[in-house]
Amino acid sequence: MKNIVDCWRDGHKVALGIFRFLIPIVVIVKILEESGLIPYLSIPLGPVMDLVGLPAEMSLAWISCILVSMYSGLMVLISLSPQLPDLSVAQMTVFGVMVLIAHSLILEVRIAGQCGASMSFQLALRLFSGILAAFLLHLFLDGAGLLQQKADILLAAEPTADLGAWLMQQIITLMEMYAIICAVMLLQKVLDTLRISEFLGRLLGPALRLLGVSSKAVSIILIGFTMGLLYGSGILIKSAQEGSLSRRDVLCSVSLLGLSHSLIEDTILLALVGGSLWGLLGFRLLFTLVMGAFINAFYPALERFAASRP
Repeated sequence: MKNIVDCWRDGHKVALGIFRFLIPIVVIVKILEESGLIPYLSIPLGPVMDLVGLPAEMSLAWISCILVSMYSGLMVLISLSPQLPDLSVAQMTVFGVMVLIAHSLILEVRIAGQCGASMSFQLALRLFSGILAAFLLHLFLDGAGLLQQKADILLAAEPTADLGAWLMQQIITLMEMYAIICAVMLLQKVLDTLRISEFLGRLLGPALRLLGVSSKAVSIILIGFTMGLLYGSGILIKSAQEGSLSRRDVLCSVSLLGLSHSLIEDTILLALVGGSLWGLLGFRLLFTLVMGAFINAFYPALERFAASRP
């Protein structure tokens, strides 16, 4: 019972912090919708969305994820849902992978800089990787005809012309999102109790060592993978300042953590809006390890501008 109360308190605190950004975003999206500006604002990133097989309007949700947080982007997506065509599970998985790799970049790139990595390189890496991963996954899923069924987007909004009905719908959506945030916190606690994080660590440890990452850096990466970027980067910053990690380890660790962190919590969140759990988790991890191998292999060429402070 105490654990449930603690999870609710954590979820309550997180939700209130998120809602400070979500509510203004919802209002802005409504104003843009009523003014008819959404199609025009979608034009700049329209070619990118077309490249990965997504409607141009979804670029607004991705931009919100990049600038603010994943929750804000999902709220934009929910608000836009009445204007979007029916989306497949494949499309939501592609969108989810792109968002999981490239989100909250203003905050997270600054964290990378504190660890001793180039912020400009990390920004370019995550934007490029998000688009590349989404493109490759789109080609694979569409080419193989996988996950083409209609996605079940939790909390999807219904079309409404009445302002009062729209306001009530948003209040209900925020209440449902509040419940989801608390539930995700509880589920994370359950998974920790079942030692799922430890299992992921044992599974990924050998692969990371094959990439040339030292044993000390492996433990830091695994913490970030399972518990989140802030936890992993906190230890990484301390180790980097103490000089106990090489420049190669710092760059590889920061890059891997940027591409994959909070594997359980964030993956579950994107699965709730229609993505495939195995696509979101499996493909993202595979892509991250391949990119990690690339960075490790070409480290001498990258070191000059990627592993130093900007």
